[in-house]
Amino acid sequence: MHTIEQLDDGRAVYLNGQRINVSTIPIFRRTLELNNQYYRLQQQHPEVHTYEEDRQTYDIAFKVPRTLADLQQKHQAYQEIAQSNNGMLGRTPDFLNTGMAVLAERSAFLGRNRYTDFAANAKSYAQWIKANDVFISHALQNPQLDRQRAINAIPSGYAGVHTVDRNQDGIFVSGAKMVNTMAPIADELLVFNPPELLLEKGDTSYAVAFATPIKSPGVKVICRKLLDHPDYGTDDYPLSNALDEIDAYIVFDHAFIPWKHVFVENNVEMSNRFFIDSGMFIHTSHQDEVRGITKLEFATSVAIRVAHILGLDGFLGVQEKLGRLTANLELIKGTINRSEEQGHLDELGIYTPSLQALQAVRSTLPEFYDEALKVTQHLAAGSMVGVPGFGEFTGENSALVTQALTTDRATAEERTKLLNLAFDLTSSGFGQRQLMYEYYHGGDPMRIRSQHYQHADLQAGNTMLDHLLKD
Repeated sequence: MHTIEQLDDGRAVYLNGQRINVSTIPIFRRTLELNNQYYRLQQQHPEVHTYEEDRQTYDIAFKVPRTLADLQQKHQAYQEIAQSNNGMLGRTPDFLNTGMAVLAERSAFLGRNRYTDFAANAKSYAQWIKANDVFISHALQNPQLDRQRAINAIPSGYAGVHTVDRNQDGIFVSGAKMVNTMAPIADELLVFNPPELLLEKGDTSYAVAFATPIKSPGVKVICRKLLDHPDYGTDDYPLSNALDEIDAYIVFDHAFIPWKHVFVENNVEMSNRFFIDSGMFIHTSHQDEVRGITKLEFATSVAIRVAHILGLDGFLGVQEKLGRLTANLELIKGTINRSEEQGHLDELGIYTPSLQALQAVRSTLPEFYDEALKVTQHLAAGSMVGVPGFGEFTGENSALVTQALTTDRATAEERTKLLNLAFDLTSSGFGQRQLMYEYYHGGDPMRIRSQHYQHADLQAGNTMLDHLLKD
């Protein structure tokens, strides 16, 4: 469990141009409280959220799956964690923890250099995260400064994170990473390069992967603008006043990283291989897509509840729209299950989900989520946009507003709360950030679909086609 006081550890976090104490920001406190459900569920539901190994108890995310049943148990745990925040927190601790589990097993490919053993470093670090259940965030996306130029050709030096010096004790890094979700309230930061932005021959100084405490000197966390509404309560903004996943821009200013926390350095090949070959990509994808279907189910439920409260669910056209949403949800759930059932044992005996199935979810779920939001917007329309503030129920017009908005389907307060929720989910700054997150947090959807096509197994289809077309 993490207390808000632990965040007052000297970390350099900035908001609106000012260095802040994270523990004093109300929305950060509430987000940490929701994030802590990851730890509470280990105590409340240990048969799902924990396992034993060498007479020690660990969170289930750290378990290396060896069977389908292992993967299904992890699925259930991911789902329960996501349900505690309606799927709105994409980077709870279980996300990278499941990656740490397989990194410890698959780190041998990283090799060593004259200063250190990268493979041993990665394994030792992953085991330390597991032993202490540390909350680790990650920073992989390079700032989008000029994607038409090589990263080393951008003169500012902030198109990525790169080594500026090294000695027998470690390396010094400078540069930046963008959209680092949950970084202000995490303990540690794992920094590496994304596989879709392959480094080239002249980029060796940017070919790094390492971990560092958030509080390390030279690490600056610059938060984007907050999306809450402090002048209103959660009856008006039930989502955006409950949490903010706090995306941040990370700047490294000659930060020192000891060799024991360096996993790739000055090696383009290893930098390009790190996320995929470590196994972290596919296993974190499994957690991520389980969280995604939880969020999709929540959005689908909102649309259906809005239709009912407004008396629209008796019309065939509305039922058809809602049926598309429930069908979409069923397809995504089935594909996640397929990813597990069609998994395989890798060369190290790790039971690994089907990447093709997970990529199908990753490429499709954002559009299904978007559709659920649009259906809610279309059904709620002016009722949602014109709903009065919840303060009206205690103001001089309380009796009038109560009478005007009460129906046989809902009280005025129930109706207002639901419509406020619908607006927050579909149309507020918070809701739009959540939509953009679903589209892009997993990478460029166009690239994902391209890769899916290139790896499609159509052996049966091609056999039928060849049989039909042969002489």
